[in-house]
Amino acid sequence: MTKSSDDRAILAANRAFYAAFESLDLDKMAEAWLQEGSITCVHPGWARLAGWGPVMKSWEDIFASAFRVEITVTDETVRSTGDLAWVTCTEHLETHGYDGVSHGAVEATNIFERRDGKWYVVHHHGSPLVRSPETGSEQLQ
Repeated sequence: MTKSSDDRAILAANRAFYAAFESLDLDKMAEAWLQEGSITCVHPGWARLAGWGPVMKSWEDIFASAFRVEITVTDETVRSTGDLAWVTCTEHLETHGYDGVSHGAVEATNIFERRDGKWYVVHHHGSPLVRSPETGSEQLQ
């Protein structure tokens, strides 16, 4: 099946979000998000954050605790209706921080809203993947 131009633009926005995450650059992360009070974010193990200030502060805190992050995104699925879209995917993370190197897998849903022709993140939700649904094997180390 051929991807529509909207699907390609949404996937590009999703990849820009992860590039900002890997860069550990708060300005780049801010560019990926719709800069409004209605945005929300759920990091793995965290309570839901709502609003521009709390969401950006969470990324600032995450970035401050990491020296380097490498993310491989797999299983991207995009759906859209009008000016709203969502991408589900699996994040495979390698994080280098003060406590050493950690590896993890996260199931993520990223919701985007189109404004003035550009797609922005309005919600990110990540849930840690502890066991593979196919094999039951451990995913986190």
